[in-house]
Amino acid sequence: MAEELDFKISSGLKNIIGKELITDDLIAIFELVKNSYDASAKSVKIVFQNIKEENKSKGAKILIIDDGDGMSHDDLKNKWLFVGYSEKRDFEKGLETNDFRDKIGERRRIVAGAKGIGRFSCDRLGKILKLYTKKENENIIHQLYMDWNKFEEDPKTEFQTIKVNYESNNQTEIKELNIKLLKGTILEISSLRNDNWDREKLLKLKRYMQRLINPSQVGENHEFEIFLDAKEYTEEDEKHRLEGDFEVINGVVKNIVFERLGIKTTHINCKIDENGKKIYTELIDKGKPIFNLEEKNEYIDLKNISIKLFFLNQEAKYTFTKVMGLQPVNYGSIFLYKNGFRIHPYGDFGDDWLGLDRRKTQGYQRFMGNRELMGRIEINGYQPDFKEVSSRDSGVIKTQSYEQLLDFFAEKVLRRLEKYVVEGLDWDPGNSVKTPEKIEEDSLALIDKIVGQVKDPKKKVNFNPDLLDIFKKKQVEKIPELIKNVESLKKYAPSSKEKEYIDTQLKSFKKATKILEDEKKEKEKELDATKKTTLFLSKAVSADKDVLINLNHSIKITTFAIDKIIDKINQKIKEGGNLTEILPLIDEINLENQKIRILSSYVSFASFDTKVETIKRDMVLFIKEYLDKIISVRDKSLKIRFLNENIVFDKKFKPLEISIILDNLIDNSRKAGASSLFVKFESLNNNLHLFISDNGEGVDDEAKNYIFNRGYTTTDGSGIGLYHVKKILESSGGDIKFIGNNIKGLEKGACFEVVLK
Repeated sequence: MAEELDFKISSGLKNIIGKELITDDLIAIFELVKNSYDASAKSVKIVFQNIKEENKSKGAKILIIDDGDGMSHDDLKNKWLFVGYSEKRDFEKGLETNDFRDKIGERRRIVAGAKGIGRFSCDRLGKILKLYTKKENENIIHQLYMDWNKFEEDPKTEFQTIKVNYESNNQTEIKELNIKLLKGTILEISSLRNDNWDREKLLKLKRYMQRLINPSQVGENHEFEIFLDAKEYTEEDEKHRLEGDFEVINGVVKNIVFERLGIKTTHINCKIDENGKKIYTELIDKGKPIFNLEEKNEYIDLKNISIKLFFLNQEAKYTFTKVMGLQPVNYGSIFLYKNGFRIHPYGDFGDDWLGLDRRKTQGYQRFMGNRELMGRIEINGYQPDFKEVSSRDSGVIKTQSYEQLLDFFAEKVLRRLEKYVVEGLDWDPGNSVKTPEKIEEDSLALIDKIVGQVKDPKKKVNFNPDLLDIFKKKQVEKIPELIKNVESLKKYAPSSKEKEYIDTQLKSFKKATKILEDEKKEKEKELDATKKTTLFLSKAVSADKDVLINLNHSIKITTFAIDKIIDKINQKIKEGGNLTEILPLIDEINLENQKIRILSSYVSFASFDTKVETIKRDMVLFIKEYLDKIISVRDKSLKIRFLNENIVFDKKFKPLEISIILDNLIDNSRKAGASSLFVKFESLNNNLHLFISDNGEGVDDEAKNYIFNRGYTTTDGSGIGLYHVKKILESSGGDIKFIGNNIKGLEKGACFEVVLK
């Protein structure tokens, strides 16, 4: 007898697609944040509560809070609780028939995932889930309560028979969390399966999140910020930051694009166009274009793919560590992104998915490994052959397209970069004068060795006319590495005579190299001296015509500004204005007077044009010289010490405003009885952080909450100094805060942190 049978689904399915599929806590959070992005959120906050040992008894929690579209009752019932369903899959299918850019434009963003199981990452993190969600056009907050343990009680129970508690209320505030929800979704995960969230693990999470989205792929207009909030680690963050450790847990997670870090090194860009017809390659060395090439794409399964690959020499590694606060090897190597979202684990420390380290062991000096390279491979548009494995930590399914991608990377990108950077290509070392024809011929020959068969009619090539000079300098830079190679040959020398011969050659080689190095250092010193041209002269020049013109010019501008403010005050008085309207205008007069007083103190010392409001110079140098040569001369009893004063921070800034900030802070130190000032510089996230501390009496607990308020003073002063400082800084996007008294590593008195943009 024939009959039709149905599948039954065991409640054990929850484990298979939940905690057993997503086996890593970081990837679980990664998946949930991706869901927030797909819900058109502009910001998502990852909050950790009661995770330190002393607080765990209160109940450790993880909250994922976003301001996305939110869900209705129907969305919860027919989408979120529908296992395997994904709106994203419908969208991705649409990309197959519609124009890629038009489709993204309709939805605002291209989606990150399409399997409909990412929500089960909640099970990986904790046993209990409370979900709160609200759509902007509804006055209802929907709430789901899930106890994942219920699915584990009896595997014979059918999945769909286990009920999930739902309730709703018409308030916008979630009282249990003390959060007002206007729109978006909150996931509250408790009874954590792994409650060991220490500092190192939270920092690792932050690094994961830094690489979630590739801004250059999704576009700058897709605003999306991730915040990490673990208040229990706030004090530790402050301590680490003051000790020079840039990595902190709390705050915005910055998406890092290597080329925006300002590190000049050799890199190659390679792109297959959207139709899969052409490959475009560009090689750049420290900002200088070397060549660009157009050729036919022979990889029939590949299209709409871009690769950026950077070579990390010692200088680039050092600069990266200084800017980022961690070594490149710990950040990762070559990442894979699909439509702007990272695919794990490619690029993680220890993941050799491109076989670079394995290959390097076969030809140690000729090949580059993961430690020497950083970059990304970007897959764009509808690419069904590059689907992620469901476990989310095993990359993509291995298809013919994947194998072609590996070959494309190796042959068209990696080998070309290696040939330029690593291999000792033959070049004409002669200093004879070359004709334009000879320069072109030699340049093409050099490129031919890098890309192969330049004269092939299927290839179009353009090159830098200074290519030979650039390459000659590159060869000189490689000398120290070549010496190491020769030294390593000694262990293979069969006799002592041959070892002696190698030693002799090395001595002469090192001697010649030292002469070159000395010359190079001398030139660098000369160059550095021109860059560090003093901003203030050690002695005042005589009150000559230029000084008087500059001073008169500034006095005229300030007097005009004061006249205008006085007119405004008179007008306010005539209109019967009250004191609260007039006081800010009096503050402005005070500020203009400060400008005149400060300018008159340094105009005869300044080596820059004081008539110009804004200059582009090294801000650290300006601050150090102003304190050394202006303030110290004015007040010889005040000793000033500096830390990290050799860092360079070239920016446009207003000298008068910086001077007013410094003068007001020093004036406060004097009033607190200070005789010593300690100034520490830090360059962090493209901002200059200035820590100014003194050995005075400090700020008492009551005063610290009011010191930036207009009129507040503990002395006989006006009480508008720090108020002015804060206003000036905030007007340019900067900030100032009092961080405490007797801060470790600084002076025992008050310490202020000034952030200059």
